[in-house]
Amino acid sequence: MKQQLFAGVLLLGLVGASTTALAARHHHEVIVESYGRSVEEAIDNALYEAHQQCYLGWGQSDQDFSVLETGVDEETGYYTARVSQGCTYDD
Repeated sequence: MKQQLFAGVLLLGLVGASTTALAARHHHEVIVESYGRSVEEAIDNALYEAHQQCYLGWGQSDQDFSVLETGVDEETGYYTARVSQGCTYDD
């Protein structure tokens, strides 16, 4: 009886460990462009959108980000910013 119980516990442990070993961590970059009344506001708005895209995809945003491009939209006069932020998620 004890051997069967031990074998059952060992089997459950192996199944649990194998599913954990099969889980993978993925990392990708989220690139977003946004507008604002200042360059800082445009960057903040773009970072917020990048964070939202990552979070809604069940991921976690990295703390580091890169400002890829800033400029001014000639038609509206608003500042634009394009940022890249890392996103990590487990499957």
